[in-house]
Amino acid sequence: MDRTPAKTERGVRAEDAGFEGISNGLYRLQRLLSSRRVSSSLADAAGAGVSQQGVQILRALRDGAARPVAEAARAARMDVGAASRQLRTLDDAGLAERAVSPDNASVVLVRLTDRGIMLARRLQQVDNQHLRDALAAWDNDEREQLGELLVRLVDDLQRTPYRSGT
Repeated sequence: MDRTPAKTERGVRAEDAGFEGISNGLYRLQRLLSSRRVSSSLADAAGAGVSQQGVQILRALRDGAARPVAEAARAARMDVGAASRQLRTLDDAGLAERAVSPDNASVVLVRLTDRGIMLARRLQQVDNQHLRDALAAWDNDEREQLGELLVRLVDDLQRTPYRSGT
């Protein structure tokens, strides 16, 4: 008896059908979202003279709350050293400010200034408009379904450990 997994006409195992397209789509989306060119276009459209990392920090701190540098770095998905350097640049530009924690003098808290919050909101508005433009031909049901499926996918990917394929 043949125990070789069934394959589709393209040579893909039948149980893996569809995953190649999903994986390719995720790869392309990841590349798009991490692109310096895309980040630069967003910043230019928002009138924000900040780097890709500056955009990440502004987005992470847009609520205006003060938090430790390490927490800001985590929220921006950056290492602490890179986040600290970027926060210094934003501080010099009057978009962020640092203060010693009243609870622990060894902890530096960072937050966006009012100008920084306004710029972060402007970046979000430009990003939202870009999504509206890109999805203009999609109906409301399709957009809602995409949002629900993306959240579900991210949740499932985060809770699923990697294991060797067979």
